[in-house]
Amino acid sequence: MDKREKAQRADALLKDDVLQDAFNGVLLYHTGVLTHVSATDEEVLKARRMVLALNEVKNQLHRYVSTGDILAKKDQDREHD
Repeated sequence: MDKREKAQRADALLKDDVLQDAFNGVLLYHTGVLTHVSATDEEVLKARRMVLALNEVKNQLHRYVSTGDILAKKDQDREHD
């Protein structure tokens, strides 16, 4: 899979309502653990790691899209030269 195709697929995933709903559900659950008064240190640490991992997945998808945007811009610039 080339970078352009990866960018298109990442963009589609970021726009997918079901995936976004799943991301939000995971985030809501783990932020709930973080704010729960009776959560143990271990539970808080696990929830924090899960939130960070989820954010890293989202950020990687955004990086794929950004790379595709940059490549598209380069292609556009070449067409005008």
